[in-house]
Amino acid sequence: MTPRINVARTLAGGLLAGVVLIAANVVAQVVLSERVQHEMNTWMAGAADRMQASGAGVAAGIAMKLVIGAILVWLYAAARPRLGPGAKTASFIAVTVWLLAAIFFSDFPLTGMISWATYARLEALQLLAFLAAAWAGAAVYREP
Repeated sequence: MTPRINVARTLAGGLLAGVVLIAANVVAQVVLSERVQHEMNTWMAGAADRMQASGAGVAAGIAMKLVIGAILVWLYAAARPRLGPGAKTASFIAVTVWLLAAIFFSDFPLTGMISWATYARLEALQLLAFLAAAWAGAAVYREP
């Protein structure tokens, strides 16, 4: 019989993973904001005013990080019976989700919106964020 996923622990771990992603996003914005803003401004040729974050945009970004955190922990909970508990399984899930996201957002450098060098830096930071989030969420998750 396949074990049932502990929904309460999935949500708790997902919330923690989301908080880790939010914190990592803030760090990435501080580290790379000037470079990304410059490249996107150049690409937009003077349309920087349209690129300023609104309160609703920031709130939506925070909500999406919490959703991604929940998805990471839910996938960890689903994979755990087959791959075993712990950091190795959490890492596998984190890298899988990160890779899908990296492929999805590869149109940024492909269209010239940002350089490949900046994209690589962003994705390196994102990989670290996804790993930290998955490890934190997995540490909270327990089977019923």
